[in-house]
Amino acid sequence: MKKNPFAGLKIQIIDDEPIMLKNLAVYLEDSGFIIIQSPDGKTGLEAFGSQNPDLVLLDLRMPGMDGLEVLSRLKKRSPDTPVIVVTGEGGMGDAVSALRLGAYDFITKPILDMAVLEHSAREALEKSKLIFENRKYRIFLEHAIEKRTHDLMESQKRLSEIIDRFQGFIYIVTRDYKIEFMNRKMIAFYGQDAKNKACYKVIFGNDAPCTWCPMEEVLKKPLVKYEIYNPQDYRWYDMTSSKVSSTDSAGYSFQFIAADITEQKAKEKEIKGNEIRLKKENIRLKSTLRKTSGLGIIVGKSQAMQKVFEEILKASESDANVIIYGDSGTGKELVAKTIHQLSPRGENRFVTVNCGAIPDNLIESEFFGYKKGAFTGADMDKQGYLEAGNNGTLFMDEIGELGKIMQVKLLRAMEGGQYTPIGSNEAKKADIRIIAATNRNLEEELAKGNFRKDFFYRIHIIPIYMPALKDRKKDLPLLIQHFIQMFSDDKTIRMIPDHILEKMVAYDWPGNVRELQNAVQQYLTLQKMEFIEIRPDDRTLVKELNTVSGTLSSESTLTGRMQQIEKEIIRQCLEKNKWHKTNTAEELGIDRRSLFRKIRILEL
Repeated sequence: MKKNPFAGLKIQIIDDEPIMLKNLAVYLEDSGFIIIQSPDGKTGLEAFGSQNPDLVLLDLRMPGMDGLEVLSRLKKRSPDTPVIVVTGEGGMGDAVSALRLGAYDFITKPILDMAVLEHSAREALEKSKLIFENRKYRIFLEHAIEKRTHDLMESQKRLSEIIDRFQGFIYIVTRDYKIEFMNRKMIAFYGQDAKNKACYKVIFGNDAPCTWCPMEEVLKKPLVKYEIYNPQDYRWYDMTSSKVSSTDSAGYSFQFIAADITEQKAKEKEIKGNEIRLKKENIRLKSTLRKTSGLGIIVGKSQAMQKVFEEILKASESDANVIIYGDSGTGKELVAKTIHQLSPRGENRFVTVNCGAIPDNLIESEFFGYKKGAFTGADMDKQGYLEAGNNGTLFMDEIGELGKIMQVKLLRAMEGGQYTPIGSNEAKKADIRIIAATNRNLEEELAKGNFRKDFFYRIHIIPIYMPALKDRKKDLPLLIQHFIQMFSDDKTIRMIPDHILEKMVAYDWPGNVRELQNAVQQYLTLQKMEFIEIRPDDRTLVKELNTVSGTLSSESTLTGRMQQIEKEIIRQCLEKNKWHKTNTAEELGIDRRSLFRKIRILEL
C-alpha cells in the first residue's frame, strides 16, 4: 500500500450521527490520520480551539448549532484551516452557502466511496501546505526588497551603511549604460570596479544593451520590479530599478538593486513539481473510476467502451472542444456530462442545448440573450446559453441541425471570446467549452455544403465515437442488471428469466441503450416486451419472482437466509480482527470499499 504523505496530520470530524462519525474515523485512522471526534457543533468548536486540527470534516445538518454557523466561527478563528462539509441529498443550497463561507469542498451523503472523501482531504491538505509555503516565500521576498528599498530612500545619511551591509548587488548606470557606482559586494564578485564601463558587457557579457533593459519603463514609473536570469553566473535575481539624481548631463541615472533568489526559484520549481505530481495523481484517481463495470455513471466493459473511456479521460484533462458521434440513444449526453464532471470546469454549470429543437427565428436570442425592448415581446432582459454556461460547459446536442448563419455567429464568439446580446452595445465575455454531439456524418455535410469548414474545425478537435449497442453485446448483461436495479426499490427483488435474457441479448436494439432502458422498465412493469413473445407461464414466473421481498432478518426466503449467513460471517470476521477493516477485507478476499458497502447494507 502506498504510504500516506500526510500520515500523522490531525483531522477533526464534527457529526451528530454516531455511526457516520465512527465509520469516518475508522477509515481515516486506517489511512494514517489522527482523528478528533466531535458529536456536535459546540464541542467541535471547543476541540478545534484546543487541538488545532489540520483539516475539518463538518456535517451541515446538526441539531442546535448547525454546520453553517460552526463553519462561520471556524473561519473567523482560523481562515487557512481547510474545511470539507458533508451534506445530505437535497442539501445543495447549504453546500453552496458553505462554499461561499470558505469551505474547500463538499461531499454528499450517503458516502458510498470513502476513497473520494480521502482524496478530497488529501487535496485540501496539499493545497493548504502550498499556500503556507508560498505565503512564507512571498512575505520573505517582499519584506527583504521593500525594507531595503525603503531604507535607501528614507535617509541619505544611512545609505552608505546599508549598501555596505547589503548581501546583493547595487549599481548605478547612466543613460548611455556607463557604470557610475558598484557596491563592495559587487566589486568583490566581479573582481573590479568597472566604473565608466558598459553595464551590459561587464555584468551580462553582452555586446549590446540588453533587450529587456527597463530604462524606458523606469522613466514612466517611480519603481520597476522584475526577475532575470544571468547566464554569466547562472543565478536568478530579483531586480528593483528606479531613477536617481545624478551629475550626468541628463540630470539623472538608473539605480539597480539585485537580490539573489536562486534558492527561492528552486523552491518555486519544487512547488511546480508538486503541482505536476498532484495533477498526475488526479489523473490516476480519475482512472480508478474505471471500475470493471464502467466509468463513473457509464456502464460497460467491452473493448469498444474501453476505448471510449480512454478518450473521456484524455478529454477531461484538456479544455479543447469535443464532438461526440453516435446513433441516437447511445449515451452521448452521459459521455458529455462525465467529461464535464471530471474536468477543471466540473464545479461550474453544464448547459444542455438541443440545436434541432430551436426555431430559426429564435436561435440567436436563445444563444446570445437579449435586452429589454430589443424587439416586440422582449419585456425583460434574458440570459442566453453562452452567459448561462460561462466558465462551464455548453453541450450542443444535434449540432448537425445548426444553420450556417448561426455557425458563423458562434464561430466569432468562440474565436473572439466575447459576444453581444441582441439590443445591447456592450460585449460580454464567453469563457465556455463546447462539447457537441451528432448522429450525422459531418464530413458528408461538409461535402454537401451544409456545414462550414471553419466551424467544423473549431469543434472537431477531440472526436469521440460511440458504438451502437449491437456492436457491444458484451455490455448487455451489465446494462440490463443496471436498469433492473434502477427500476427496483430496496425491498423488492426484481428478476428477468434467463430465456428472456437470452432473447434480449440476441436482439440488435436499433434504438440502442435508450431502447434497452425503456424495454427493461416495460418488462418489469407489464411483464412484456413489444419485440419478444412472452408465454403465459413466463408472466406467472416473473410475478412470483418480483413479489419476493422482506427484511434481512426474514427466514422464509432463500435471499433472506443467504443475507443472514453473509452477515454472520462478516460479523465474526470483524470481531476476530477487532473491527480492523483492512485486515477483515484481506481475510474475506474482498476490497475495503466492498466491505464498507456490505457493512452499510447489512446494518452491522
